Amino acid sequence: MSNAPEILTKRFRLTPITPEMVSDEWLRWTGDPQLMGQMNARVAKLTRTDLQRYLVESQRQKRAIVGIYGRKDGVHIGLYETEIAQEHRNVTIDILVDQGRYDLANVLRETDPALLTYLAGRFGLEKAVAKVVETYKPLILHFEQTGWLKEGVLRQENPAASGIGRLDVIQFGKLF
Repeated sequence: MSNAPEILTKRFRLTPITPEMVSDEWLRWTGDPQLMGQMNARVAKLTRTDLQRYLVESQRQKRAIVGIYGRKDGVHIGLYETEIAQEHRNVTIDILVDQGRYDLANVLRETDPALLTYLAGRFGLEKAVAKVVETYKPLILHFEQTGWLKEGVLRQENPAASGIGRLDVIQFGKLF
């Protein structure tokens, strides 16, 4: 999907991120304890080179990272990490939005349908799947309010990034 065209919505631009497009915003997010905490990810002071390597490895593994940018100002707002399973006709997505500056639900209400419609048409996909750790409350609420089906709870699925205990993961699905 790295050669996909830009997807434009009223307020946002979605485009695959290439190694030369790593933004200062993305670097800042990896060091944000509040954002990383709710995603159950360790806070890290990554370098641009670290993220570029991550992008190259993601592409090698057939995953695409799609940036969410402001259409007017071009500011990097968030990203979707996608992995297509052509044989199952579905896509798994992970989402990160800079919630310190933008309302997650407001951004996703506009970008989700645009991205999913593109993926369904381009790759013949029928379903999107998202697994969300229990601490990522704004994303769980978004999925619940926008018609995603709660398919199950994977009890104690992920070790807590804090090193104390394990966290549940909620799986959501949406048919196109």
